[in-house]
Amino acid sequence: MKLFVNLLLFAALSMSFTQTDSKTDIVDELAELIRDANVKELAAFLDNTVELTLQERESTYSKAQTEIILKNFFLKNQPKTFKLMHRGASEKGGRYMIGLLTTEAGISYRTSVVLQDKPEGLRIQQLRFE
Repeated sequence: MKLFVNLLLFAALSMSFTQTDSKTDIVDELAELIRDANVKELAAFLDNTVELTLQERESTYSKAQTEIILKNFFLKNQPKTFKLMHRGASEKGGRYMIGLLTTEAGISYRTSVVLQDKPEGLRIQQLRFE
């Protein structure tokens, strides 16, 4: 009987670790993509239009335009680190994150991302590097 209880406990613990490992939070994934300057994979999360702010320049761009602008931004500002400082969710299913991007040149950008829940999943609607 003791062996059976131990096997049952082991199976339950194994399943809980498996579920945790296979379930990556979108905020953690986006933080990693920003840190790695992986615009190609980041673009998969962009909405059809994105409010993009780079330093003091703010405008709304299409998904394709946003991807090109981000590629150029990361070419000029190669990330060294990205520290996730805050994350949250709205009652309507939206999510947000705030972090600090530090470049190889030592420049720091307060970075914020706002995601909205769409039928195809969470999509970036606002992206700021200030």
